[in-house]
Amino acid sequence: MNRNSDEIEAIEHELEIMTTPAQVFRVLTSQTELRKWWAPRVIMSRNLVTQLDGKDMEMKAVTKEKNHLVRYSWRGKDWPDDKPSTVITFEIEDQGVSRGRTGEGILLTISHDGWSDAEERNHQAEIWKDAVAGLECVLSGKDFRPWWQDDRRVGDFLTVQLNELKDFIGRIEEESRAKKEKKQAAKNLWKIFQELDGQGDWLCKENGTEMELRYRGIRIFGALKNGQLVMAWRDLDPLLGRELQDFADRFTVEQDMDIHVGRNYDRLPGAEINPDLFSRWCKDVMAHKAEP
Repeated sequence: MNRNSDEIEAIEHELEIMTTPAQVFRVLTSQTELRKWWAPRVIMSRNLVTQLDGKDMEMKAVTKEKNHLVRYSWRGKDWPDDKPSTVITFEIEDQGVSRGRTGEGILLTISHDGWSDAEERNHQAEIWKDAVAGLECVLSGKDFRPWWQDDRRVGDFLTVQLNELKDFIGRIEEESRAKKEKKQAAKNLWKIFQELDGQGDWLCKENGTEMELRYRGIRIFGALKNGQLVMAWRDLDPLLGRELQDFADRFTVEQDMDIHVGRNYDRLPGAEINPDLFSRWCKDVMAHKAEP
């Protein structure tokens, strides 16, 4: 089924369920039905789907064979023009037809292929896993909670516990480039995570490529699977106010690193971070009350 890319595996699912081809077709093509299991925002007249806040996708019907086949093209609204669309295909098979009768259940085969970016593919695969579970509930008439109403979900991050960040640390250690630096970065970051556990909320992307520590909804810092520490200085304004520059200067002295508060963010080598001083710095940031 992987027509457009021989390198990146298609996302594939199958559902066997007692329903009718007409019901399946409606759930796959009706704006109202798609909003129950696929995305909270679906506007078919504009080919628009929003599964995650701030990330609009174009889902355009390519093929519709009533009660048999539905095919959509799928691409990000922000994708460059030369980046190919992916393709979602739903094949509906009435399993009773081959035996000369109906009412024996439906086999729904789902394929999402044509990927040119493995990270995007893996992220969408996580959504598909939850969406298909919701689709099955819609078709069987069961009550369920849509995947985007998961209490753990914050945008495209999930709230996690400290032990769940071990997988993120493992990804850093598995990086093939600069093995020695990556291992040191993993060691430093894990020490920071342990020291700051309970101080705020840990969040991690479902694909394990990025994590954050947030305090009262404010990002204190982030980290990437390549071992870099991410500091979004302006995010700290609500906590630090006029003293943001003072805290930034302290960071520079303690870590002996050049930073740029005027930028959207700095990416800093985790292998060179002093974890003890950084942990204390973060605690002081979270304890600080900005002047009105």
